[in-house]
Amino acid sequence: MKKLNFFDKLIYILNSIFAFILILSYLIPKIKPSILSSLSFLSLLIPIIFVVNMFFVVYWIVKLKRQFLLSFIILLLGFNYVKSFINFSNNSEYVGGDKISIMSYNINVFNYNKFNNELEQKLSRDSIIEYSSKQGIDIISFQEYSNKFSFELESYPYKFESVRGGYLSFGQATFSKFPIYSSGTIKFENSNNGAIFTDIIINRDTIRIYNAHLQSFKFDKSLNVPVIDNAEKLITDLNNTFQKQQSQAEILLFHMSNSPYKVVVSGDFNNTAFSYVYNLIKSDLKDSFVEKGNFLGQTYNYNSIPLRIDFILVDKSFKVNDFKIDKVDFTDHYPIISEFSVN
Repeated sequence: MKKLNFFDKLIYILNSIFAFILILSYLIPKIKPSILSSLSFLSLLIPIIFVVNMFFVVYWIVKLKRQFLLSFIILLLGFNYVKSFINFSNNSEYVGGDKISIMSYNINVFNYNKFNNELEQKLSRDSIIEYSSKQGIDIISFQEYSNKFSFELESYPYKFESVRGGYLSFGQATFSKFPIYSSGTIKFENSNNGAIFTDIIINRDTIRIYNAHLQSFKFDKSLNVPVIDNAEKLITDLNNTFQKQQSQAEILLFHMSNSPYKVVVSGDFNNTAFSYVYNLIKSDLKDSFVEKGNFLGQTYNYNSIPLRIDFILVDKSFKVNDFKIDKVDFTDHYPIISEFSVN
């Protein structure tokens, strides 16, 4: 520190602050939002915190200064956390078992509120339907689905949907090429969000597919968060959302623990892999992105903040063969696709 010039000393102080925040963020998955919800906000900012610490590592290495060790060691300690956002996996494929593919996609009510005229609304809806039907996926999980507009997905004779009343009647829907043996709805109290499950018969096996949409944040993308006048209200809303997500995750986990079949959980968690709710739901399941994802795990873009809030989690006995995030711009979410083998 003594050998640093004044400017580098300021950089190192700033580096130390971000390194401390990164260490603190490693604790977030262990802390219930009901106990300390204000800390949960960091789970949404961790991607930026990672990138900033990586920048400091590069900065000090270029200057040939050993100060690079501060962020480097902390990043190394959180290697498994880094993998949940930036990953590099091999292309090996498991041979054997039945191969199943599933897509999870938040379709934002077919962008109905984005366009002002019926033609644009129809073009958007048709684009999403055409894209989804042509992927050749076995099972499709839609969040923010609406049955206001009647349509059929080609090659998907089996469907279960659960929508809440109102003008748009939106909710979740699961389409399948395989027979659906049974299905049901998991309701979240005082919320427009929810989850459904479908027990799908695949050859001689039955697998329970969960399609979940946890509590949404009421952010307007046009808002510039640092200059919001009513910051106190924003913090209160955030805390309430995190606590609702915890309650919903606990309801979903209880339902999963009583499943007579092996499970796959797909959906929009509205929180990142660094959050308490993600780790609660994941439990001993495999995250398809961590198993076979590559590069940046971005499924949603909020004001240039890359977020991975959409997930496909599979039973620990399943072998994930492939995973991709398809960067198509039909909605504010990217569809995610996982292929796995069922033993």
